[in-house]
Amino acid sequence: MWMVILLIGVILIMENTITSMALAQSKEPVKMGILIPLSPPGDPASGKRILWGAELGVKYVNEVMGGVLGGRPFQLAVEDDQGIPAEGVVGYRRLVTKDKVVAVAGQFHSSVCLAVNEVAKELGVPLFSTGASSPKITESMYPTIFSIMSLTPPRCEFFMEFAKKMGFKRVAVMSEDTDYGTGFDQWLKEIGKREGIEVKGIIFPRTSIDLTPSLLIIKAWNPQLLINVGVGPNAFLLAKQAFDVGLFPKVPMLASYDWPTRTEFWDAVGDKGNYILYTIYYKPGMPVTPSGNWMIPKYIELYKEDPTFYSLNVFGQVLVVAQAVNFAKSAEPKDVIQALRTGTFTDWVGKVKFEEPPGMRWHNVSPPHLILQMTKPRQPSRESTTVWPPSLGGSGKILSP
Repeated sequence: MWMVILLIGVILIMENTITSMALAQSKEPVKMGILIPLSPPGDPASGKRILWGAELGVKYVNEVMGGVLGGRPFQLAVEDDQGIPAEGVVGYRRLVTKDKVVAVAGQFHSSVCLAVNEVAKELGVPLFSTGASSPKITESMYPTIFSIMSLTPPRCEFFMEFAKKMGFKRVAVMSEDTDYGTGFDQWLKEIGKREGIEVKGIIFPRTSIDLTPSLLIIKAWNPQLLINVGVGPNAFLLAKQAFDVGLFPKVPMLASYDWPTRTEFWDAVGDKGNYILYTIYYKPGMPVTPSGNWMIPKYIELYKEDPTFYSLNVFGQVLVVAQAVNFAKSAEPKDVIQALRTGTFTDWVGKVKFEEPPGMRWHNVSPPHLILQMTKPRQPSRESTTVWPPSLGGSGKILSP
């Protein structure tokens, strides 16, 4: 009898222990990696804003969605890739092997994303491009790569369409010597030739501290538009020195992404940056989903500025990954990849479906393109003038002093 009672007691203890372990495991956090440039020579201004968006994404998942997999909290693990491919590879490996993340987002520099893409294929954990635009990334057609971003060729087509409609016949482009910059140089020349627009390109070292000689060459060529394909500090330097040599704003300058909206740009160039044109994929006031309406006012309250597209984009990517985890009913990366490839999700702006056509459109969802113009220093993007396209409220006119 005593042996029977003892055996029953042992069984009950084991059952309680197993139940407790299962309960603890059910509340174990699910981690998502954020791999971003937080220090030079990368673009830390973009990196920190991506991080801000990701943090709000996690807050939304935990507070509005109730976590994932029936209540497990969603968390971030963050690594600084410094805008250097080797550092990105190390950071990705650390996120996967040490932090056991279910996916990694935040990639901003194309050169880094290309290197990390190869390791993601090897380790089998999904990688999201948040701001990297090289078509080579998605042309790999790896099952692990996902991109919610405008790719370089469509963006160059948009720029050349704008130039053609404005009647420009001579377009100059100055690009940094990275995959991002050289890709723009190549595609702008190719598309320009097709559209009957002469394109003069100069590629400069990413670490340049004086772009005056190149700018004087461009000035002597008499362009009607100068496209600035710098990233972060070198883009700011190019704008400032273009003003100093009398090129800009006499010749309109178009920034290849939305860095003119950032305080760091104005701190670097002062009033010399006024009248700059810039590309953007979101302007305050555009229709967004309920999650977007939740995020935007919170971002403004916290950071006293409008969210950039990249902060909104990574916010949406966090939500997409959380939905994929729930769709898969699993936090195993291989299951999440399958869910991402087959499911339909909702981010801050609409439906997300990763199609699998061959080529650069593999697992790529592209946002709309706009060109805005600053008409006073430190102007918020919500007050900037929409210049192009007319279908999204563009005036078709470039303002000048």
